[in-house]
Amino acid sequence: MRTVLAILIVFMHSFTCYNGSWEQPAGYVDIPLYRWLSRISFAFTLEAFVFISGYLFAFQRISLKRTEGCISLVINKLKRLLLPSIIFSIVYFALFYESSGLGDAVYSIINGCGHMWFLPMLFWCFLGGWLLEQVKVKNRWKFLFLVIINLFCIVSCPLRISNAAAYMVYFYSGFLMYSHFDKIDKLKTVITHQRLVWSWIVFIVFFTILRSMRDVLVANDSQPQIHKLFFIVGDNTCKLIYASVGLMAFYLSAVYYIQHHKLRPFTINFSSCCFGIYLFQQFVLQLFYYKTSLPLIVGPYWLPWCGFVIATIISYVLSVLLLKTKMGRLLIG
Repeated sequence: MRTVLAILIVFMHSFTCYNGSWEQPAGYVDIPLYRWLSRISFAFTLEAFVFISGYLFAFQRISLKRTEGCISLVINKLKRLLLPSIIFSIVYFALFYESSGLGDAVYSIINGCGHMWFLPMLFWCFLGGWLLEQVKVKNRWKFLFLVIINLFCIVSCPLRISNAAAYMVYFYSGFLMYSHFDKIDKLKTVITHQRLVWSWIVFIVFFTILRSMRDVLVANDSQPQIHKLFFIVGDNTCKLIYASVGLMAFYLSAVYYIQHHKLRPFTINFSSCCFGIYLFQQFVLQLFYYKTSLPLIVGPYWLPWCGFVIATIISYVLSVLLLKTKMGRLLIG
């Protein structure tokens, strides 16, 4: 799952300039197909990454009996998530940001520059997962609480706390999935190729309808405050539904693949580089898209495909090389 997600994340960012999130590169041409490819790749990829993090967190807590306390967990995640975020954010800030002062630079770096925002967000998810584990309430009520937070997440908090609040429902879903693995394991006997195809068809239908509804809701975002709340909650609801459907289709596909295929050594090795690939890929894309003549050389139609291939290969090679060093193993190992 992590291998596929790493590739999807590179693919997702390769097309980001076509959905309005990034600056338009030289020679840009609006291509509706690429805009929708970007939207589809954004639909559940990051949610799936958070889901897997919660799944692995449950594996460590339940199967490996790593019942570490809050302080130990915080120290561990400071090393695993915040340290790489700060180091790579310093480089990202120096390359791509324009500073308006020391305070602005420090805050941006701590907050996570560029795609590093995901790491402090994930830090809070792990801490939130630990806190939820301590609350002696039925899981269904915890899950419902997280769904409500996701839908009504309208207040912006510093240090990616608001992002973590929105993503916690996916983290805890992964935690619950592993916690009930004995029941979920029975799904293997009913997952067929035809059902997988239908699960992806259902996702595409849900996504197409709900993503179009989000465009309408965002267009009405300038309404009075009480109406604006309605539109924000509606937008969050649409995203939660299609992201959850896509996540389930992806999870079932991963279970089906593992059941019918033996993982090859390269796949396992590639999986060990996933974190490094995530950290490096946006550096490569930003440099090629905005600091070189690549957009003009290959043209707008080939640009995202060339960016995808180049960023995947370079990010993988850099991750392999970095893992050969002691510092590299500390940061991305």
